[in-house]
Amino acid sequence: MTAATTLTTAAPARPRAGRLGHVPALDGIRALAITLVVVYHAVMPLHFGGAGGVDIFFVLSGFLITTLLLEEHDSNGRISLRRFYVRRAVRLYPPLLIMLVVVFVPISVLMGLGNALWGTVMALFYLMPVGAETGADSISAYAHTWTLGLEEWFYFVWPVALILLVKGARTVHGRRMRRALAAALIATFALAATALTIEAVTGHMSVILRACALLAGCAPALVLRRSDARAQAWHGVAGLGLIAFSVVHSSLVPLTTVDTLAAAAGALLLIVAMTRGGEGGANGVIRRVLSLPPLTYVGRISYEIYLWHYPVLCLFGVLAGTQFLGVGGISAAASLLLAAIAFAVTKPLVKGLRAKLPV
Repeated sequence: MTAATTLTTAAPARPRAGRLGHVPALDGIRALAITLVVVYHAVMPLHFGGAGGVDIFFVLSGFLITTLLLEEHDSNGRISLRRFYVRRAVRLYPPLLIMLVVVFVPISVLMGLGNALWGTVMALFYLMPVGAETGADSISAYAHTWTLGLEEWFYFVWPVALILLVKGARTVHGRRMRRALAAALIATFALAATALTIEAVTGHMSVILRACALLAGCAPALVLRRSDARAQAWHGVAGLGLIAFSVVHSSLVPLTTVDTLAAAAGALLLIVAMTRGGEGGANGVIRRVLSLPPLTYVGRISYEIYLWHYPVLCLFGVLAGTQFLGVGGISAAASLLLAAIAFAVTKPLVKGLRAKLPV
């Protein structure tokens, strides 16, 4: 869901054959996703259909993590779980810890010590999806960390599953690739069908079932890893169109599974267009826009923005004694500033820790 899954390599802006490298437009997609989420929260109690930004993050995370693991498999003939988990922890935990430490006292004073303690523990151990499922996170300034928990669970399960699916293959291709792809797609459609069924019966869309977006993001990574296929000219436009549909439709009615699937499908098409589209045509135009420096910077710090925006919004709302809409603008600006500071502080720390790790 997050900037935490950025692939930071020394590759050029356009990916080399066989290796993804750093694609600035993917940072631009993150910027789009975090903007939707921040606005969605900031305008409450008005309803804006930006919740699909979370599904865009999930799809991008599934794609990048799977690509990273497959590249390691191709380079080394194996996937190191130890290396993967340590690098994830080094990237994810420092910004999270900074946020939790800084906001603990003001949340304790303004929203209650119990709220701060409970939220800190749930966020620290990635347990907030459990609270989201029961509705117990509804008054917590840490409620937004359910997405971090869901993504972290994915990090634990999918690498192991992927190793089992490609075990024994010298390169990830052929029958084992098809087997991995089939497993990811079957799981995705099973979750999506279950979500639609539960929603139809209960009217409630389970946050756990939104994991289908994470699994869906694995599919293009598996397909494109050993394929020379190029994106069609319509992929980028269709991707943006599906995301726009999700935003507009979920602004008019409560968020439905159809909206989350539309946002996820739009993200998939955008990823293909940005990584396999040519420089000309609509895909080229979209790539250049998404690669603009302001957007790529927001994308790079989107994880930090996500961490800070909701507790800051809650604190401003309590101080002002008003709904979020009254303080949404100032809280968003404050969150952006805090996120930029946190990113600047943790970036050299993360880089230093990674250099010292024997992985």
